[in-house]
Order: sequence, then structure tokens, then C-alpha cells
Amino acid sequence: MKTYNKFVDYYDEIIRWEWYSLDDEVFFINELIENNTPHPPLKGAISILEFACGTGTIARELEKKWYWVFWVDLSEQMIKKAVGASPIENNKFIVWDMTSIDLEKQFDVVLCNYNSVCHLNSWEDWKKFFKNSYKHLKSGWILIFDILTIFEFENITRDFRWFFNINWDTICLEMFKKEQYYKWLIKMFINKWKNNFKLIEEEIKEISFPISEIKEELEKTGFKIKHLEDFHFGEVNNESERVYFVVEK
Repeated sequence: MKTYNKFVDYYDEIIRWEWYSLDDEVFFINELIENNTPHPPLKGAISILEFACGTGTIARELEKKWYWVFWVDLSEQMIKKAVGASPIENNKFIVWDMTSIDLEKQFDVVLCNYNSVCHLNSWEDWKKFFKNSYKHLKSGWILIFDILTIFEFENITRDFRWFFNINWDTICLEMFKKEQYYKWLIKMFINKWKNNFKLIEEEIKEISFPISEIKEELEKTGFKIKHLEDFHFGEVNNESERVYFVVEK
């Protein structure tokens, strides 16, 4: 399912407003790469395939650290914004589904950030993502992805309504649970002229699964579990909110 097609103009600003410092996140991901890839390090840039790259915020920062990044996202609007903001060559961007794309090449690192795997709305699609990541990795190298845990989604759906004022527009984010899915309802009140607002709505559906089941499926795919880390608190426990998986082919 394509997502954030209408929300794309506000996406980066809101993500950085409350949730995560860009510098902290890039430092964290760089540490995961440096601490979990083969040593001694290879000369030259490490190649990264980033699935669900969005507007390319993380990819651009990783490029500054001499990584070579290939950008993939399902949203054409996200890729258009990424291309427009990037000084690098346009042939490194592609609009495609991360469960089925075949680039016919392998990379040192496959990265999927911002709990993007949770946008895959079935366990079968998660398994396809694991298999496709495995296919695109060089032997001995790593897949890094993060999830919002069921614990975190359940917390958010109990009482969540945030408002953001961006320029003259107002954005409201709410989350609800329906069956096993967690749904973001995004309301964008666009100020057209002299407080004459137009309402645009978009619904984003996510899902998560128990960490133990994810680890088991990764091992079935052929991965070796190297490292799990809670982005906020380090050690993973039953109350972890955002968990990074680092697994080796």
C-alpha cells in the first residue's frame, strides 16, 4: 500500500519535531554498521541499499560519511522530493516495493529505518521482506531494520492526539486500533487564503509482531541474529518501544 502521498510535504518536519534528533539517529545507525560489519574495514565506501528511504534524510547524511547508498521507496512523491533535495546522481533512486524488487546486485548493508517494515500489513509480507533483503546482501554482511513494538503501539493508541502548526497549516495526528492493525489518521488543515481552510485526510495502517517471532523467522530465512537494541534505552525488554535488529547473512 502506498502511504504518505499527501503528507509528504510535512513528513520531515514533523518527524524531527518531537521524535528523533537527526544527528543522534545517524550516529546510532553508523555505530550499528561499524560495530557489526566485517573487520578490518574495507577500503572505500560501504554500499547500502536503503528500503523505504522516504525523502532521503538518513541516506543523505550517510553519503556524507562516505557510504554509497541506493535509495528505494514505494511512494513516488517521496522519491521525487528525495531527488529534488539531493545533489547526487538520479540513477540511484527507484520507486518500488521492498518485498519484490530485484536489483540483480548485492550490497554490504540493507537498511530499513523509521519502523517502515510495520507498514507491511501482513506477516507474509514481512517474510517476503526478510527474504528479499537476504537476496540483496553479500555473504557475511548485515540487514538493519527497526520496529515499533506492540507495547509501544498499544501505548500510543490509548491516548494520542498531536497538533502541529507548520507555516499557516495545521496537522493533526491520531492513532486508533482496529483488529490487529494500528491506524494513523492524519488530518491536514491547509490554509488556502485568509483562514479559509481545506481539510485533507490520509490514513496510514501499521502492524507489529512479537520480537521472538521476528527472530525465529529471520533465522528460518538464513540470518544470524547479531544484535538487538532499544533505540532509547539500549537493552531490549518487555517495555521496549523502538527496537533495532541487526542480522547477518
